[in-house]
Amino acid sequence: MKKTLFTILLQPIAAVIASISPIIDQASNSQKLFFADFVNKLIFGYVYQVSSLRNLSLELKTNSMCRALGLDFTPFSTLKDGFSRFESKHFKQLFESVLAQTNLCRVPSLDEIGVFRVIDGSFFPTLLSMTWTSYRKTKNAFKWHLSFELNRMIPTEFWVGKGNSNERKFLERVLEAGITYIADRGYFSFALADKVMPAQAFFVFRGRDNLLYRVLEKSVIKHEELPACFKQVTDEIIIFTGDEKQNKVRLISFTVAGSYFRLMTNRFDLTTLKVIIIYAYRWQIELFFKFVKRTMDGIHLLNHSQNGVEIQFYVLMMVAILMLKLKQASQKLKKEAEKEAKKKAIAKAKSKEKSRNPSEWIKDIAKVFYKSWKISKNWLIAVKNSLAQVADYEILKMLNAF
Repeated sequence: MKKTLFTILLQPIAAVIASISPIIDQASNSQKLFFADFVNKLIFGYVYQVSSLRNLSLELKTNSMCRALGLDFTPFSTLKDGFSRFESKHFKQLFESVLAQTNLCRVPSLDEIGVFRVIDGSFFPTLLSMTWTSYRKTKNAFKWHLSFELNRMIPTEFWVGKGNSNERKFLERVLEAGITYIADRGYFSFALADKVMPAQAFFVFRGRDNLLYRVLEKSVIKHEELPACFKQVTDEIIIFTGDEKQNKVRLISFTVAGSYFRLMTNRFDLTTLKVIIIYAYRWQIELFFKFVKRTMDGIHLLNHSQNGVEIQFYVLMMVAILMLKLKQASQKLKKEAEKEAKKKAIAKAKSKEKSRNPSEWIKDIAKVFYKSWKISKNWLIAVKNSLAQVADYEILKMLNAF
């Protein structure tokens, strides 16, 4: 039997859903809405860019594509019940299986020097009735804390906290040995550094400008390897005056486009330029936040409970990974992506003439991500309109054009 595009999209998680669903249904005492059916309909909702749970129920009732995909009508009240009947931990289990079993393209130039994850958070304004997101007297919001892996350009873990939830606590929760974590200056503290180092993990953080320190050693910088847009570059081994543990830290300072940067890291093996590039790649998580909120319409919540919001974000992240898998499969670009990545190896700076403009330089070093990892709105629309069609060569060829 020929498979539809929707079947191909779900293929990486189909076996896992089939194996865990009966157990979850029994534990949840499900009689009208079953776990597998609920997951498939939520995935369809996000792929089809449905903005509300009522609209999803309406699509299931009136859209002929749903009937072709075997997604039968489910009333709004039954769908709503699913967000309280099923615990978010089951969706976490499903998401983790997607991470473990889905083979995606990697960035070889990053793999050569380690595994890199960007840590950041994004605000989601909420209704005043959502008391669990209590943030200010006249404003509610939650913060979506995310760990985003650069090597595969995918989310790996998240935590939903109140709008003023502690960003450093999230990083402490996800620490793994051997991983290099990248974050903006809101994350750095001596206490956090004291936890990262014993965990045998690494960091590249932007630091505040007012920290006092003493210099132990100055590194020789090959300025001819640096892009022309970077000025007053220094690379030093230092100890911060206020650090009780007196940890040795590498401090790289520079000015670009009129802004002053201090990057702190315990990666002593990387060149000055590599550390700067690694921090510049932090912007990829901001692009992912934009993708989730705008391109995938994730700013619209289908359910307002904390369990429901966690379910939504696990499904959103699964859809993002499944879409990426489908895109890369349709392109068959793994070899081409690796070839392209090697050409733009992280240690190689472009000519000074091309690097005078910082925005051009950042765009240039990020080109490695464009072809196999960028999902556009047009591509999503093409997938949406083709879900019920047989996933043959012509469909894959059509998707490859976007």
